[in-house]
Amino acid sequence: MADSPYIVEANPQNFQQLLDASFQVPILVDFWADWCQPCKTLMPLLAKLAVEYQGGFILAKVNSDEHQQLAAQFGVRSLPTVKVLKGGTVVDEFMGALPEAELRKFINKHRVRRTESYRQQALGLYESGDIPAAINLMQQVVQHEPDFYEAVVELAGMLIQQGQADEAETLLMAVPPDAIDNQVVSQLLAEVKKAKLQAQVVGIDTSALEQRLAENPDDLATMLELAKLRVAMDEFEAGLELYFSVHKKDSQFQDGAGKKGMFSTFEIMGAGNPLVKRYRNKLFALLY
Repeated sequence: MADSPYIVEANPQNFQQLLDASFQVPILVDFWADWCQPCKTLMPLLAKLAVEYQGGFILAKVNSDEHQQLAAQFGVRSLPTVKVLKGGTVVDEFMGALPEAELRKFINKHRVRRTESYRQQALGLYESGDIPAAINLMQQVVQHEPDFYEAVVELAGMLIQQGQADEAETLLMAVPPDAIDNQVVSQLLAEVKKAKLQAQVVGIDTSALEQRLAENPDDLATMLELAKLRVAMDEFEAGLELYFSVHKKDSQFQDGAGKKGMFSTFEIMGAGNPLVKRYRNKLFALLY
């Protein structure tokens, strides 16, 4: 590994070259010392990943005892410290020896991807309206780099638009926590839930349900069916009111289906929707 083109011994003489190179590829600068035991744990892992990722990043090793000026320049206070250089500046860092899984997660946020050009082509196809071709190409990207979670999430979004909610859900559920913006994943999972809901209510006659409920206002089963339909049709307030009515009339009906329906709808709508806050407050008020 010492002879790898992706691992260099950094010093004041070659550091400007590394800064320049960071405009093309991320540079992970590992500040270490011979006496530092955690450094001896971390460095082999960094070297292993530098070789495995084949130029996805460059590992620059700085002996902090021999090059104290560099360590001071970057404000290094403990060892090991790893700083990520992109575009000539530090964009991220960590201190201490991370386990390999955490280290991979950290590096994956920054490394250059071999399939990035194909991902961009897929996104271009998507923007032009050729979604099937975009899906096909993005699937190849994910097949070659399964941990390219940005591409995984983008593929899931395309699949949802094509009515393939189950396939999208499988992809999204495999994304590790914090591997990518959790809010993006949560939003797509909410879209999956909505797509599945819409599939369940295709062909349901709302007028028949409304008539049945008008004849028997305490028909909670019909109320639940109608609530689900309203939510599937983006009539969220009407759906929430029906779910709330079921919960208010019988909180135990169908194992708490009224409350569960409200929470499911909250997920679809997103926490920022004012209706979510209003109906959470209504649920809370029932407790007192």
